[in-house]
Amino acid sequence: MKIYKVVPYAESIVISKKETAQNAIVKFFDVIKQECVDGWEYHSTSPVKITRKLSKFKKREESYNAFIFVKEVKEPSLPTE
Repeated sequence: MKIYKVVPYAESIVISKKETAQNAIVKFFDVIKQECVDGWEYHSTSPVKITRKLSKFKKREESYNAFIFVKEVKEPSLPTE
């Protein structure tokens, strides 16, 4: 049986003038590396849009990436009679 977990991450990466794109991309993949422990494996990335209701008439859209991880686990044994 497989179980899944989702880890949200920013949709875009903002860098300063002095920072390189390579360093920013490495940070992106550091999250994946950090989560791939104890049997968890990277499965996929999916974009997610969230609308935050600020007031009755004001809303703000936010965009994220969702890193999806999968882990194989043993199915629980059923009791025998």
